[in-house]
Amino acid sequence: MIARAGSRRGGAAAHALMALRSPVELLLTLALRRLARRRPEVFERLGEAGDVTFIVAPTDFPVAFRLRPGGGSGVVQVIRAADGTPHAARISGPLLTLLALFDGRCDADSAFFSRRIRIDGDTRAVVALHNTLEAAELTVADLLGVGPPLRERVNAGMGAVFDRLRPATRER
Repeated sequence: MIARAGSRRGGAAAHALMALRSPVELLLTLALRRLARRRPEVFERLGEAGDVTFIVAPTDFPVAFRLRPGGGSGVVQVIRAADGTPHAARISGPLLTLLALFDGRCDADSAFFSRRIRIDGDTRAVVALHNTLEAAELTVADLLGVGPPLRERVNAGMGAVFDRLRPATRER
Protein backbone atom coordinates (compact mmCIF):
# COMPACT_ATOMS: atom_id res chain seq x y z
CA MET A 1 0.00 0.00 0.00
CA ILE A 2 1.25 3.48 -0.81
CA ALA A 3 0.96 5.88 2.10
CA ARG A 4 -0.86 9.15 1.67
CA ALA A 5 1.33 12.24 1.59
CA GLY A 6 -0.31 13.77 4.63
CA SER A 7 -0.31 10.69 6.85
CA ARG A 8 2.28 9.81 9.45
CA ARG A 9 3.43 6.83 7.36
CA GLY A 10 3.44 9.10 4.33
CA GLY A 11 5.89 11.40 6.11
CA ALA A 12 8.27 8.50 6.74
CA ALA A 13 7.83 7.27 3.18
CA ALA A 14 8.48 10.76 1.81
CA HIS A 15 11.61 11.04 3.92
CA ALA A 16 12.88 7.67 2.66
CA LEU A 17 12.07 8.49 -0.97
CA MET A 18 13.73 11.88 -0.69
CA ALA A 19 16.85 10.23 0.71
CA LEU A 20 16.91 7.90 -2.32
CA ARG A 21 15.92 10.48 -4.92
CA SER A 22 19.30 10.91 -6.64
CA PRO A 23 19.26 7.62 -8.58
CA VAL A 24 15.60 8.13 -9.56
CA GLU A 25 16.32 11.67 -10.77
CA LEU A 26 19.34 10.45 -12.71
CA LEU A 27 17.40 7.59 -14.33
CA LEU A 28 14.43 9.76 -15.30
CA THR A 29 16.57 12.68 -16.51
CA LEU A 30 18.72 10.38 -18.63
CA ALA A 31 15.58 8.73 -20.04
CA LEU A 32 14.14 12.15 -20.90
CA ARG A 33 17.35 13.25 -22.61
CA ARG A 34 17.70 9.93 -24.44
CA LEU A 35 14.16 10.34 -25.71
CA ALA A 36 15.03 13.87 -26.87
CA ARG A 37 17.96 12.50 -28.88
CA ARG A 38 15.97 9.63 -30.40
CA ARG A 39 12.74 11.55 -31.02
CA PRO A 40 13.51 15.29 -31.31
CA GLU A 41 10.16 15.89 -33.04
CA VAL A 42 8.42 15.10 -29.74
CA PHE A 43 10.14 18.03 -28.06
CA GLU A 44 9.81 20.35 -31.06
CA ARG A 45 6.04 19.84 -30.92
CA LEU A 46 6.01 21.19 -27.34
CA GLY A 47 7.07 24.62 -28.59
CA GLU A 48 7.31 27.15 -25.76
CA ALA A 49 5.98 24.58 -23.28
CA GLY A 50 9.29 22.72 -23.61
CA ASP A 51 10.94 25.37 -21.46
CA VAL A 52 8.38 25.53 -18.65
CA THR A 53 8.37 23.63 -15.40
CA PHE A 54 5.60 21.12 -14.72
CA ILE A 55 4.88 19.45 -11.42
CA VAL A 56 3.46 15.95 -11.78
CA ALA A 57 2.02 15.16 -8.35
CA PRO A 58 0.58 11.73 -7.63
CA THR A 59 -2.07 12.26 -4.93
CA ASP A 60 -1.45 8.79 -3.48
CA PHE A 61 2.33 9.08 -3.37
CA PRO A 62 4.40 11.08 -0.86
CA VAL A 63 6.59 12.78 -3.46
CA ALA A 64 6.04 14.62 -6.75
CA PHE A 65 8.12 15.13 -9.88
CA ARG A 66 9.31 18.47 -11.23
CA LEU A 67 9.72 18.19 -15.00
CA ARG A 68 11.25 20.66 -17.40
CA PRO A 69 11.17 18.93 -20.81
CA GLY A 70 13.87 21.18 -22.36
CA GLY A 71 14.78 18.72 -25.12
CA GLY A 72 18.37 17.58 -24.75
CA SER A 73 18.78 19.50 -21.50
CA GLY A 74 15.56 18.35 -19.82
CA VAL A 75 15.48 17.59 -16.12
CA VAL A 76 13.31 15.51 -13.80
CA GLN A 77 13.57 16.08 -10.06
CA VAL A 78 11.91 14.29 -7.17
CA ILE A 79 10.42 16.81 -4.73
CA ARG A 80 8.25 16.69 -1.64
CA ALA A 81 4.55 16.61 -2.55
CA ALA A 82 3.97 19.94 -0.78
CA ASP A 83 7.01 21.66 -2.34
CA GLY A 84 6.04 25.23 -3.14
CA THR A 85 8.74 26.20 -5.62
CA PRO A 86 7.56 28.10 -8.71
CA HIS A 87 6.19 26.14 -11.65
CA ALA A 88 4.09 26.86 -14.71
CA ALA A 89 1.59 24.05 -14.21
CA ARG A 90 0.73 21.25 -11.81
CA ILE A 91 -0.95 18.01 -12.84
CA SER A 92 -2.19 15.90 -9.94
CA GLY A 93 -4.08 12.65 -9.60
CA PRO A 94 -3.57 9.01 -8.60
CA LEU A 95 -0.19 7.62 -9.67
CA LEU A 96 -1.58 4.89 -11.92
CA THR A 97 -3.92 7.35 -13.62
CA LEU A 98 -0.99 9.71 -14.29
CA LEU A 99 1.09 6.86 -15.72
CA ALA A 100 -1.86 5.75 -17.86
CA LEU A 101 -2.18 9.32 -19.15
CA PHE A 102 1.46 9.46 -20.14
CA ASP A 103 1.33 6.29 -22.19
CA GLY A 104 -2.11 6.85 -23.69
CA ARG A 105 -4.03 4.15 -21.83
CA CYS A 106 -6.26 6.76 -20.24
CA ASP A 107 -8.08 9.57 -22.01
CA ALA A 108 -6.91 12.89 -20.57
CA ASP A 109 -10.14 14.76 -21.30
CA SER A 110 -12.20 12.10 -19.56
CA ALA A 111 -9.83 12.02 -16.57
CA PHE A 112 -9.98 15.81 -16.28
CA PHE A 113 -13.76 16.18 -16.62
CA SER A 114 -14.42 13.26 -14.24
CA ARG A 115 -12.07 15.00 -11.77
CA ARG A 116 -9.63 12.09 -11.51
CA ILE A 117 -6.87 14.54 -12.38
CA ARG A 118 -6.53 18.21 -11.54
CA ILE A 119 -4.73 20.87 -13.55
CA ASP A 120 -3.47 24.08 -11.96
CA GLY A 121 -1.55 26.89 -13.62
CA ASP A 122 -0.79 27.35 -17.32
CA THR A 123 -3.42 25.24 -19.04
CA ARG A 124 -1.96 26.15 -22.46
CA ALA A 125 1.31 24.45 -21.46
CA VAL A 126 -0.59 21.41 -20.15
CA VAL A 127 -2.58 21.15 -23.39
CA ALA A 128 0.69 21.34 -25.37
CA LEU A 129 2.15 18.57 -23.20
CA HIS A 130 -1.02 16.47 -23.62
CA ASN A 131 -1.10 16.92 -27.40
CA THR A 132 2.60 16.12 -27.65
CA LEU A 133 2.32 12.94 -25.58
CA GLU A 134 -0.75 11.84 -27.51
CA ALA A 135 0.95 12.33 -30.89
CA ALA A 136 4.18 10.66 -29.74
CA GLU A 137 2.44 7.44 -28.67
CA LEU A 138 4.98 6.84 -25.92
CA THR A 139 4.87 3.87 -23.58
CA VAL A 140 5.92 3.62 -19.93
CA ALA A 141 9.10 1.87 -21.09
CA ASP A 142 9.89 4.88 -23.32
CA LEU A 143 9.34 7.22 -20.40
CA LEU A 144 11.65 5.14 -18.21
CA GLY A 145 14.28 4.82 -20.92
CA VAL A 146 13.98 1.03 -21.06
CA GLY A 147 15.15 -0.40 -24.35
CA PRO A 148 15.18 -3.87 -25.87
CA PRO A 149 14.98 -6.60 -24.69
CA LEU A 150 13.22 -5.41 -21.52
CA ARG A 151 11.03 -2.82 -23.27
CA GLU A 152 8.26 -5.24 -24.24
CA ARG A 153 8.29 -6.89 -20.81
CA VAL A 154 7.94 -3.54 -19.02
CA ASN A 155 5.10 -2.50 -21.34
CA ALA A 156 3.35 -5.86 -20.93
CA GLY A 157 3.73 -5.70 -17.15
CA MET A 158 2.36 -2.17 -16.95
CA GLY A 159 -0.42 -3.17 -19.34
CA ALA A 160 -1.38 -6.00 -16.99
CA VAL A 161 -1.43 -3.62 -14.02
CA PHE A 162 -3.60 -1.13 -15.92
CA ASP A 163 -5.93 -3.92 -17.08
CA ARG A 164 -6.45 -5.07 -13.46
CA LEU A 165 -7.28 -1.49 -12.54
CA ARG A 166 -9.32 -0.83 -15.68
CA PRO A 167 -12.25 1.04 -14.06
CA ALA A 168 -9.83 3.55 -12.56
CA THR A 169 -7.43 4.04 -15.45
CA ARG A 170 -8.58 2.70 -18.80
CA GLU A 171 -10.69 4.85 -21.04
CA ARG A 172 -9.94 3.71 -24.58
